[in-house]
Amino acid sequence: MDRRANANVIAFVYGGYLMRYVYLIIVVPFYGRILGVSEYGRVLASMSLMNVIWMLVSYGFTFVGMREVSKAQSAAECNKIYSLHVSARLLLAVLGAGIGITATMLSPTLSERPVIGLLATLLGIVSALNLGWLFQGRQHFRTPIMIEVFGFALSLVLVLNLVKGPNDAVWVLASLLVAGVASSIVSYSLTTWQLGLPKLKLTGVVPLVRGSTMLFCYSSGSVVLTASSTYLLTLLSTPAQVGYFGAAERFATIGLALMGPASQVFIPTISRQLAQGDKEGAHATTRRGATLLMGYGLLVLCGALTLSPFVLPLILGPAFEPSARVLQIFAWMFPLAAFNEFVAFYVFVPRRKDRLLAMAGVGSGVMNLAAALFLAPRYGATGMATARVVGEATLAVILMGTMIRLQLVGLVPGAERALGMFRVACGVRPQAGAAKDE
Repeated sequence: MDRRANANVIAFVYGGYLMRYVYLIIVVPFYGRILGVSEYGRVLASMSLMNVIWMLVSYGFTFVGMREVSKAQSAAECNKIYSLHVSARLLLAVLGAGIGITATMLSPTLSERPVIGLLATLLGIVSALNLGWLFQGRQHFRTPIMIEVFGFALSLVLVLNLVKGPNDAVWVLASLLVAGVASSIVSYSLTTWQLGLPKLKLTGVVPLVRGSTMLFCYSSGSVVLTASSTYLLTLLSTPAQVGYFGAAERFATIGLALMGPASQVFIPTISRQLAQGDKEGAHATTRRGATLLMGYGLLVLCGALTLSPFVLPLILGPAFEPSARVLQIFAWMFPLAAFNEFVAFYVFVPRRKDRLLAMAGVGSGVMNLAAALFLAPRYGATGMATARVVGEATLAVILMGTMIRLQLVGLVPGAERALGMFRVACGVRPQAGAAKDE
């Protein structure tokens, strides 16, 4: 796609994502005021568990599948990839179910109402089976957005009609599960009409798992630990601290998720350009993505620092005033997360640097976990938020060092000039060579 087509698609995708935030603007204050701090904290802990199950069952398949489908030349080839990925996710769903049940029983917060944890586990499995990666890889960017909007509308109707008080927290998860199943029926029906039924098989699953392991290691090092922060806090602190942290993290997640729509367009586009040998076009697209993401990260940093003390108590009520301080700590994570998203998914994934991503993700994940175990028992919600910032900062340092070593730093706007000035100041000679895209 040229610049104009790229911009049009991104604008449509962000327009669709606007519906997600209209949905959240309605349900987040609704949950906070109807459920109260403790029960809303329980719901947020279950959603954290859902995200972990989602990541485990997906096992790095999302970006591998998107990358492979973007290169497919026929419907038969797409069906082969589609069948293999569905088979692999169904097998891992069994493992995810076992982990979800165990995690529910181990958590003091969730074990008091285990049905919530079990519904969250099912929701994680259903979410992992979604076909957004397939539509995006085929550059049908509008289709998953429309299906997602349908799911939001259905869940909103169910939540507003079923959740009446603090004892109705279970209906939050039940409503989301019903909407997820309905969206899956629509997406699988559409895909079957376009590509045919998936041919479930065991052959090829093991190589797919092996080929996705590096991206899963990156996910488990950064994304899974990030997604499990609220659940982890249930083991280390009080229900009130879980509620304060979970509410702030919900808003932080909204800010981070706004980076997602652009990646749905840029990742398959860059992958296809590189597969076709258009390195200059891939470099230009990558730089546009960098400008978009990092500019957004700085904008959200300023907004979160200044608006948090006013917005959170206004939306959630005075009881959630301590969450504002937590969100201000989260604010420092946004520019770091924007840089990490750009390097990981706009630079490394299209260029198949999966092993490097895995090592970076594991290293930052270890640092994140160590900081969480030290800070959360002492400082509760603010300690866990600080640990998240430490993890993102560690990942940013590792990824920048790797970019410099691979001579890909020129893809970051302004970074090559800054690095040259630093080398001149330190008397270090630059290494010869072009950016490594092979």
